[in-house]
Amino acid sequence: MPLVQVQTNTAAAHRKLAWYRSPRLLRHAVMAFFFLFLLHVAWEHQVKGGGPNGAPSIEAYCPFGGVENLYQFLTTGGFVRHVEPSAMILLAAVLLLTLLFSRGFCGWICPFGSIQEWLGLAGKRIFGKSYNPSGPWERRLRALKYVVLGVIVLLTWHLGTLVFRPYDPFLAFFHLGNGFSEMPYAYAALGFALLGSLKYERFFCKYACPLGAVIGIAGKFGLTKVARSDDGCKGCNICQKKCFAHIDFLSVHEIRDAECNHCLECVTHCPKPNVLSLKGPGLQLSTPLYAALLLLGLFGTIGVSQLAGKWRTKPEMVSFTDQKGRLNPAQIRGWMTLNEISAGYRIPLNELYRLGRLPASVDGATRLNQVSRKYGLRFEPDQLREAVEQKLSSPARPAGAPVATQTSAPAVTPAAAPAAKAAAAPESRPPAVAEIPAHPPAAPKETKGSGPHGAPRQGQHPGAEGESEPEVRGMMTLNEIELKTGVPKEFILKRMGVTGEVNPRLPLREWMHGAGKKIGDVRDAVDAYRAGQR
Repeated sequence: MPLVQVQTNTAAAHRKLAWYRSPRLLRHAVMAFFFLFLLHVAWEHQVKGGGPNGAPSIEAYCPFGGVENLYQFLTTGGFVRHVEPSAMILLAAVLLLTLLFSRGFCGWICPFGSIQEWLGLAGKRIFGKSYNPSGPWERRLRALKYVVLGVIVLLTWHLGTLVFRPYDPFLAFFHLGNGFSEMPYAYAALGFALLGSLKYERFFCKYACPLGAVIGIAGKFGLTKVARSDDGCKGCNICQKKCFAHIDFLSVHEIRDAECNHCLECVTHCPKPNVLSLKGPGLQLSTPLYAALLLLGLFGTIGVSQLAGKWRTKPEMVSFTDQKGRLNPAQIRGWMTLNEISAGYRIPLNELYRLGRLPASVDGATRLNQVSRKYGLRFEPDQLREAVEQKLSSPARPAGAPVATQTSAPAVTPAAAPAAKAAAAPESRPPAVAEIPAHPPAAPKETKGSGPHGAPRQGQHPGAEGESEPEVRGMMTLNEIELKTGVPKEFILKRMGVTGEVNPRLPLREWMHGAGKKIGDVRDAVDAYRAGQR
């Protein structure tokens, strides 16, 4: 029987199929599965928080984190802050899928692309139609995403930090309305992308998505392509009208355009049998077979990484000490609770409240990154991290003093939680509010990190109740500080008296304490440079 008589992936055959067997329904069902899965991940993270006891963040499932971390991983074997090994594995899976099945990830799996497509369908009902521009200027605008990709990759690789994170609309969407003060630009970009998608089909995908740019480049080498046959083609151009990327089908026989995301709307809507089809090396693929292979490739890669013990979506453990067994405040994370920090750093809980300028109403079991939202306080985990650093480096407890009982604090795991609570038991309740004011007055004398008479240090921004928001933080790298403050990193290191080689792409907290230095030393160096002491 001739092949043309057994093809099922045609418009005529689609019309005969029951609605629940529609190729379009199949694709949207796959899209909905991944969207709901990531929505569940995002919700759990907001409820449980991160860390070993919490839930993975949405960034653990974002392949673009692997792109941003690639240079760091290849040169040091490490990871940029917020990136977990799962992101690197997903990047490898996406690139593999793209080489085999072209841009199927964009058209079938990416949840942010799905949101835009669904909004586009809603926009058609609202406005009567969607605007799908074409022409040379529109094609040039699509090149913007490659510019965005280049800028992000170069800055991330140079600075050693996720420069796109504060502007990422994908991340903002899956923060579910939380963290607005942390990433206002990301929420602004999200609003712009979603509103644009109501009128312009896949607005962000077309013009700004950096992951789409990576996949578009790799997709040029993909083995699976949409093919057009001249036999039976009447030149109606319905395929181009239904294509979100407005690809010119009539001038080619095989679609190699980097914008084609294999949504297969062209194949579905073609009124002539067998004119358009999806072809791989030596075979023709039906829509269900293509979907099955796409999912098998993704879950197969993840499964192999799990069997190899490489799949990890969150930290497994955290030590409170450095490699020499010295207590290291840099290990404090936002998902830790006050009880855990009190036990890990041998600081009485009431003293920890005083250091963090926290009222007695704050529960010791509250995670640091939830204090601000839950109690309406202006509080950042860095605040407590720096206060603990000053406490540990005070004369009563010399900086870098080794832990007497063990060289490494136990991992923060569910099994260790009772021990942490027990260690904090003697001071399990902070003193009354009268003894610990909610906002203690600033010390009148000059202190580390402030100017004379308690005035904010140059480059700091006044916060609530006279507090200051530091311009230089422990999570920043030397390259990032140099870019932000204009102070050369060589001057900072020289002023601090740091000898030997320091990786300027590593966060300060990862090397500073091992060199016997504090965050205040970095800030002093920045102030000295600005004061002309060069």
